[in-house]
Amino acid sequence: MKLLRQIGLPIVFALGVAACDGDGNTIIGANNAAGTAGAVPGEATGNIVQTAVDAGSFKTLAAALGATGLDAVLADETRQFTVFAPTDDAFAELGEDTINSLLADPDALTDILLYHVLADQNVDSTTAVSLAGNSVQAANQDNLQLSLQDGKLFINTSQVITPDVAATNGTIHVIDKVLLPPADNTDGGESQDDGSGENTQLLNIVDTALAAGSFNTLAAALEATGLVPVLADDKASFTVFAPTDAAFAALGQDTIDSLLTDPDTLRDILLYHVISGQAVNAETAISLAGSSVTMTNGDDVGLSLDGGKLFVNQSEVVATDVQATNGIIHVIDAVLLPPADQPEAQLESIYNTAIAAGSFNTLVAALQATGLDGPLAGNHETYTVFAPTDAAFAALGQETIDSLLADPDTLTDILLYHVIEDAAVDAATALSLAGGSVTMANGDDVQITVKGGHLFINDAAVTATDIQATNGIIHVLDTVLIPH
Repeated sequence: MKLLRQIGLPIVFALGVAACDGDGNTIIGANNAAGTAGAVPGEATGNIVQTAVDAGSFKTLAAALGATGLDAVLADETRQFTVFAPTDDAFAELGEDTINSLLADPDALTDILLYHVLADQNVDSTTAVSLAGNSVQAANQDNLQLSLQDGKLFINTSQVITPDVAATNGTIHVIDKVLLPPADNTDGGESQDDGSGENTQLLNIVDTALAAGSFNTLAAALEATGLVPVLADDKASFTVFAPTDAAFAALGQDTIDSLLTDPDTLRDILLYHVISGQAVNAETAISLAGSSVTMTNGDDVGLSLDGGKLFVNQSEVVATDVQATNGIIHVIDAVLLPPADQPEAQLESIYNTAIAAGSFNTLVAALQATGLDGPLAGNHETYTVFAPTDAAFAALGQETIDSLLADPDTLTDILLYHVIEDAAVDAATALSLAGGSVTMANGDDVQITVKGGHLFINDAAVTATDIQATNGIIHVLDTVLIPH
């Protein structure tokens, strides 16, 4: 049986028709449409089925429509449809065995195909872009999430690679991955079809993880902390972001062994992977991208999208919507580590923490040269500091550093460009701000982005996060930020 639904890597193509935001700015580009999928935006020459067949790159879709009788529905010129059409390459990613089993299971295949259709609506790309950040109901009654990422339109995690292919009874938007609807979560151990044609028995979250065979370390950790009966409770509901054995292995065996002998710390880490009281499916999680979510241990995680991939903090969600009798599992590729709760008595000010670290000597000298050491050593105000390392300053060159140290006004402007006043912004909150800007203490804005799961401030990568201080938080940067 195929237990997990994989989120594939999106293929980046130029879009074929320009769509604009409310100010007239182009947000999906306009070249090479015909070469992406064989379907060309322009004047309608046939209904949706004829247009797909004529394009030559939707043979599997056409076969699927024929196998389910939906070809007659989508050829009906008395109605209007919007179809998000996966290419043959998109279907091929499912594997030949999966395709054949779906073609032999018209009910499951119909549900999947209708998840690609908006019935009795003709939604062009401009309208779709205007709906970014919202969900729309597909013809199978499940919701699709629309989003814009770097000017590209995504439907769930599938990228629109050619929009606005006109048909006489609607519009086709070509996508690069097959959309898989959320599995129906049945109760009490009832069976469900997993899309491979097999009926599978639903289990609770713990037994589902054990059955998968790739969560042995997680299972051992749950056992060591007494969380097995909690997450096996069929009367409760949970969402679990489950790290694989490989994700735990990346911590190192010494760390794993240490955690297994420290149940309090391990329990805090495990509960940082759990949302209690609700089963949050992938479509809902995508809709929450750009915000933070409070986990069962009381700390927040940041949800973000990067290139069609969903991230929790800096962990990529590699499989979604694994159904259990008491919730949903999403698989992640790295263990989530909650912000360190350091005893107040052991904390130092931001300034003294930088001195003690030993890798911020140039920053410390710059703070002293500008008189900013005083505020950052005090405990009357709260700050978030994005701190460049000595190596980051060294990249500017010694002459530049010496010049700045002799020019306190310019240096002050640069240093304050690394500081947020009156707020301790942790990593989860920063991740939730991805795609937006934040005003720094010098009055200029920085852009916060996520690239490859890593947090960036302008073009500087955040290499370490959530270093606690008595008067705020330090995040480490690999590049000095220069104000505009």
